[in-house]
Amino acid sequence: MLRDVLNEKLRPVIEPLTTGIGRAIAKTHLTPNALTSIGVAAVGACAWLIVAGQSFLAGVLLIPAFLIDVFDGALARATGRVGPWGGFYDSVADRVADAAVLGAFVWIMRTSPRGFIVSMVALAGTLVVPYARAKAEALGMPSPGGLGERAERAIFICAGLILGLEEAAMWAVAGTTVLTFGARVRAVRRRLVT
Repeated sequence: MLRDVLNEKLRPVIEPLTTGIGRAIAKTHLTPNALTSIGVAAVGACAWLIVAGQSFLAGVLLIPAFLIDVFDGALARATGRVGPWGGFYDSVADRVADAAVLGAFVWIMRTSPRGFIVSMVALAGTLVVPYARAKAEALGMPSPGGLGERAERAIFICAGLILGLEEAAMWAVAGTTVLTFGARVRAVRRRLVT
């Protein structure tokens, strides 16, 4: 799959950068969980900006807010604080942040039936894609990737806000999350149902 190929090509380029940033942040004595909390608060503030009609500013500020999610893991590795609680907290914090942003889209699309429905599908898809992966992994199965993962959703959301294409962003998020969720369900079903 294209995403896997890109991941293989980009990981060796990106990983040294994130490792370096993780080490730099470690000098501030911030904990990974504190950085995760800062990221959730930043995304929450951006969600408020979306509701307040400041889409462009929200889109610009969401870029560093979403990047914090990359750097909290790098900080955890740099400080040797990788553990089950941090993984759990990071995952739950991601869901809270995603719900805040997509909830803001639902709010701004509330007067357009089409926009409201696609935003609700995007919100639901955003929540069930990682759930399907977590449930598959709990059953001892690897879960396929897909274009509806968090990094892709962040790109669609930021681009849509910056370019004033909020509904188009929701169509992209809704479509890719539905396809990704469907692929994950099919993959698990194939392994479990004989």
